Amino acid sequence: MLRLIQSWHSSVQNFSHHTSGSTGRPKKIEISRDKIEISASATMAAIDPLGSIKHSFLCLNPLFIGGAMVVYRALIFDHDLTLLEPANELQFQLDDQPFDLVSLAPLQFYKLPKKQIDAFKVVLIGGAPMAVLDTPYESKVFSTFGMTETVSHIALREIASEIFETTGDTIIGLTDDQTLKIKGSITDHKWLKTNDIVDMIDARSFKWIGRADFIINSGGIKINPEYVEKLLKEQFDGDIMIAYLPDKNLGKKAVLLSDGNTQNVNFSTLPKYHKPKDVFFNQVIFKTENGKIDRLKTQSQFEKTQ
Repeated sequence: MLRLIQSWHSSVQNFSHHTSGSTGRPKKIEISRDKIEISASATMAAIDPLGSIKHSFLCLNPLFIGGAMVVYRALIFDHDLTLLEPANELQFQLDDQPFDLVSLAPLQFYKLPKKQIDAFKVVLIGGAPMAVLDTPYESKVFSTFGMTETVSHIALREIASEIFETTGDTIIGLTDDQTLKIKGSITDHKWLKTNDIVDMIDARSFKWIGRADFIINSGGIKINPEYVEKLLKEQFDGDIMIAYLPDKNLGKKAVLLSDGNTQNVNFSTLPKYHKPKDVFFNQVIFKTENGKIDRLKTQSQFEKTQ
């Protein structure tokens, strides 16, 4: 992180960051100083229009864009910055120290008690899908949408809402394949195609459905693993993943993997025909370096054990 700060103060114009590798091999991406400033300004205009945030809290790996943007925003907007070693279960006491802004991975968020969430002014959650939560938090809690290529998030939704609103001048559209495309200053005003499936409301708002490349076609029913996981996640303390196994009748059958011990699972919230055919507990669910589920590796290793 010190190298990142030194580079920023040395007026370096391009910074290297790696994609997470959750959808394929990690790759290095060069991000310009201008794009970082555009992203930081768009975020702060959306979450802090009055400029009240003065102290940020870093508990993500700054080698990846989510953690790096905490540092960049602090440098650009002159925030005090407190550091904590990244971990799934954060161990800290807020005491009388005001931490205005924190970025968290979903697992970190789920494991923090509500009183600590409420001690922040603004909480940004990114890196994986989040369920809609109707818990009345005192802080402003946002789920984020974005990727390394868009210099972190380009859209936010309040945690109690399904609807993402784009930040800055970013607009959205649909490709011929009906996947999301993005355009704005962050993309040099050129359309950036993604593999995300969304329910587009208008040019600046959408509901996220899932990734097209993860869809499981089970007997003609297209099952979105991330959507199913989002509906089930709160029942589990650890990680879960919807995988699949070959099936002579369905082609593929969806199954649920959990890295925890055997427990009862309530599937009543799932759409018709989306219930996993089997549940496998005590499974190894692999992670990428920045804590996202490595779906390709987990699926491959799971199939080898069956």
